[in-house]
Amino acid sequence: MLRAVVFLIFVSLTLPLTVSASGGVETLVTFNPAAGEFPEGVAVDKTGNVYVSVTPIGQIRRFAPDGSQSLLATLPATGQFGPTGLAVDASGNVYAADVTFSAATRGVYRITRDGTSERLPGTSAILFANGLAFDQRGNLYVTDSILGAIWRIPPGRAAEIWAQDPLLAGNGSFGFGFPIGANGIAYRNGELFVANTEVGQIVRIGVQPDGSAGAPAVLVQGPSLFGADGIALDVKRNLYITNSGQSTLLRIGADGVVTTLATAADGLDSPSSLAFGTGRGERKALFFVNFAFFGPPATAHPALLRLQVGVPGVPLP
Repeated sequence: MLRAVVFLIFVSLTLPLTVSASGGVETLVTFNPAAGEFPEGVAVDKTGNVYVSVTPIGQIRRFAPDGSQSLLATLPATGQFGPTGLAVDASGNVYAADVTFSAATRGVYRITRDGTSERLPGTSAILFANGLAFDQRGNLYVTDSILGAIWRIPPGRAAEIWAQDPLLAGNGSFGFGFPIGANGIAYRNGELFVANTEVGQIVRIGVQPDGSAGAPAVLVQGPSLFGADGIALDVKRNLYITNSGQSTLLRIGADGVVTTLATAADGLDSPSSLAFGTGRGERKALFFVNFAFFGPPATAHPALLRLQVGVPGVPLP
């Protein structure tokens, strides 16, 4: 299935910026696949720091606007799985979905700015925590790819299943031995948008006035969305999708039209998560990562990348 990886002791360093020549996609940071460095999740805080989860070795790395990087925290990992999706709250704490298949360690972790981590109550019941998104009230929504569900973690309370529906369920077509359904998730103006990876569709769920989930509905589906992974939103109601199965970056317009913005020819290698920048000159930039985990190590290109898309992202809650 997924290949084994080797643990790496990480040392802080200053990184040069390299620019891709094709498609406007910039390669900001490259990772070492031989050392088990496969980035899966990405998030940006309000001061412009970019956070990346290096899944198989459990690391959460912080990339500062000045180009330096540091190790923020190390979470439980299996050598094949570990921290996946990331999100940042209004105070700058980082939240990481962690997949270990053990109730003793799996769940969602909050990591403070000094690197202290704690697992949130009730999240050990989440079988495959994957995507994370906050709403404006501080509720954290977590996709469970195996259960085909969305969990909600209200501030100061335990996790609870918020929505579970066939539209969020996978069908096992990726061949992992378990389904990969609900994956990337994003919030905007009382609505959640969720990628169903194996079915190839984006599902929209409204948040009711009492906080409960409305009826899920398919926003768009089709062959180009098979393998859809992460989701980001801009202020003009466009959705941006990283497709790890097809190595593409897609934009879905408010009219439902799907446009391919970048492909493997632009340096994409199973891109998983994405997030808009927040710093000066970065609000129209998408940061995303090449997970690059499904091919031979010799040809893998795990990386943190950036693409200017010309429209600002939805502001962080």
